[in-house]
Amino acid sequence: MQVSNLLIEGVNLMLLGMGSVFIFLTVLVLAMSGVSYLAKTLFKDDPREKLASEMTLSPSANEGDEIIAVISAAISRYRAK
Repeated sequence: MQVSNLLIEGVNLMLLGMGSVFIFLTVLVLAMSGVSYLAKTLFKDDPREKLASEMTLSPSANEGDEIIAVISAAISRYRAK
């Protein structure tokens, strides 16, 4: 075989491989979008909104003091090694 024929076959094989990967990824994106849409329609209430309303944005003073104490203890124990 001549080199030009081998190059043409190589390019054809490359385009076939890249095309199949592109088609597969396109189908995968469409499937994920469909599942996302289906999940949004089936479960209209967002649990993150409920969780955000229950949580406070800033910890209270006691929780902040406890966190500082735990971090200080961890640092001193690490430095003692």
